[in-house]
Amino acid sequence: MKNVCYQCACEQDAIVIRQRETFQVKGEPIEVVSDVLTCSVCHAELFNEELDSKNIERAYAEYRNKHNYLSPARMKEIRSRFGSGRTVATLLGWSQATLVRYEGGAIPDASHYDQLLRLHEDPNYIKVLLEQRGHKLKERERSKIEAVLQTGLVETPDPEDYLNTVFQPIYRDGITNVEFDFEKLTALVQCFTWRTQDLFKSKLQKLLFYADFLCYKRYGYQITGLAYVHHHYGPVPANHDLVQWALVTIGAIDVKPSEGPYGGELIIALGEPDLSLFNEEEIEVIDAVNGFFKDFTASKISEFSHAEQGYAKTGFKDIIGYSYASDLLLD
Repeated sequence: MKNVCYQCACEQDAIVIRQRETFQVKGEPIEVVSDVLTCSVCHAELFNEELDSKNIERAYAEYRNKHNYLSPARMKEIRSRFGSGRTVATLLGWSQATLVRYEGGAIPDASHYDQLLRLHEDPNYIKVLLEQRGHKLKERERSKIEAVLQTGLVETPDPEDYLNTVFQPIYRDGITNVEFDFEKLTALVQCFTWRTQDLFKSKLQKLLFYADFLCYKRYGYQITGLAYVHHHYGPVPANHDLVQWALVTIGAIDVKPSEGPYGGELIIALGEPDLSLFNEEEIEVIDAVNGFFKDFTASKISEFSHAEQGYAKTGFKDIIGYSYASDLLLD
């Protein structure tokens, strides 16, 4: 095989050798045995698109094996049970291009992979997605998925049990030091929505963050057991879409579109909070958060939250660890 060697400045015979190489995959060094084209005279490495692509695929495959990730073929098989890439991407809240990349071999980010794994392992998850985003599908797409659900006899999951299952690993992995408490979450959301007229969803998400983090800063534990992630507009609860679905399903809140110039969703309380669920320390924290942010708009509290160390030092969709509570701007 002849190939141009820029070291020799001429065309030379090229040979393929096998050697160990390390690739960075999702910020992690992954070592694989690669096929590398080299000059037979000076032994310089030569570019070969086909070989280089296969070596990268090997590194991705090794990363998947190391972390027990689903293969691209398995992802495609799971997706095909429910319809086209566009249909499933819409239900997951992704672009179709994102799903195509994953099925083509790209490594999903952590939050997307969690969704794919849940779609694979949890027969109820597609039901939850259909209730959340089914209105965005064409009638034909929706009918196909409903037929699959009917065939599989999938029942609507209990919201509390479902969230307990979703959040149990967060406590198990030490991200929180109290177990997720659905009743307390419901009461806390109702505390904020009951006291604030026209409460935007984005502001509610920040209020929950500050309540849990301030309680941890003052007393060493969280109120709800939720974890929070870095999002475009500030910290939000992990799996916030599922949290909203559960609260709407049990009739704790209602969600309606804002008629203002900037759009958004308003959260409406459908009942008074059960304050007996909270101890004196937690009531003190809730009152402090309510009082501090009483006159903040959704955009102002978002801007304020961007100055938090836990937000500034994490990347998009990264979990904001409670170790950052000591730096919280509220006391």
